[in-house]
Amino acid sequence: MFKRIKELLHRIWESVSINSRDKTIPLAAPSVEEAILPFDPEDYTIHPHELKYMIETGRGFVLLDVREKWEYELVHIEGAVSIPLGELPRRFRELTPVDEIIVYCHHGMRSLDAACLLQQLGFKFVLSLVGGIDKWASEIDHDLHRY
Repeated sequence: MFKRIKELLHRIWESVSINSRDKTIPLAAPSVEEAILPFDPEDYTIHPHELKYMIETGRGFVLLDVREKWEYELVHIEGAVSIPLGELPRRFRELTPVDEIIVYCHHGMRSLDAACLLQQLGFKFVLSLVGGIDKWASEIDHDLHRY
C-alpha cells in the first residue's frame, strides 16, 4: 500500500511543471489535497461470510490470529495460527509470502495493521477479517465465546 502511495505521490510531483528561470514560482510539494489518495478498505478486507465460504470449499489459505496469546487461548477460529501483532515483525518468516493469508484480531484494527505490514514485507495475498473474531462469533459461529 505504501509503495503505491509513494508511486502516486511521485507522479503528482513529476506533473508539477517548474520553470527554473521563473523565480516567482515557488518550489514546493503538492498540496495536502492533491496528495490524499482514496483508500478503499474493501481492497484489503474480507467479510465473515466470505471466509466461511473459503473454509467450506476447502480453499487453501493461512488463517493468522494476531491477538495476544491470552486472547487466542480464550477463543480462536479453528485452524488459526497465532502470531501476536507485537511479535509479527520478528516472526513473519514463519509465514510463506506466496500463501494467501487471512488475518484476524478481536475487532479488525490490529489485523488491518498486520495485513499492511505483511504487504510491505512482500506478502502479496493478505486480507484482514472485517470485525475480527467478534463479528465472526456473532454472524457465523455462535458457539464461540465473545469477550
